[in-house]
Amino acid sequence: DDAFLEMILSAKNILRFALQDLGPICVPNTKKSVPGYKWPDRYMNAIASVIWHKGVYVEILLSNPNSIPGGLTPLEANYGNGWTCVDVAAEIIKRVQKQFPKLDDSDLRNVVAENLRVSFIRNKQGTKYADGGNVGLHTKHFIVDDICTYIGSQNLYMCDLAEWGVVIDDPAQTKKIMSE
Repeated sequence: DDAFLEMILSAKNILRFALQDLGPICVPNTKKSVPGYKWPDRYMNAIASVIWHKGVYVEILLSNPNSIPGGLTPLEANYGNGWTCVDVAAEIIKRVQKQFPKLDDSDLRNVVAENLRVSFIRNKQGTKYADGGNVGLHTKHFIVDDICTYIGSQNLYMCDLAEWGVVIDDPAQTKKIMSE
């Protein structure tokens, strides 16, 4: 967790995230967090800080809400916790406002419009598979300044699982991953 935080805070130009979700685990088909779960404050605060302080461009690609793979139930597997792109962006904006309470509203709007992109994964048909299910993304991957990347199973939201991954701190390898 500390390594992820430092990676985010080290960004100078761009952060690219491809994630299952950023919001907390919810009771299925609601926007009510499961008791004890909340937004990942440290990561959200770090993202807010680099957007405002450094002008870092942030791209966040998320799974569509309630993307349930292979006919499983929402309690067995849910690749989108139910949060929308607007919810995620609003949480980041709230953190900018909390960290910098005296900022001008028009300045905030300009910085967010220029530096924050949050979207759902899509395919040729849009956000649904041919069977009507939501397109899901189980990825936990992010890239810092196109020179360092993390690939693994660690969610950025709280979920208390044993997770594994690798940080690749090599510009050539990161570019190779990006091209593939």
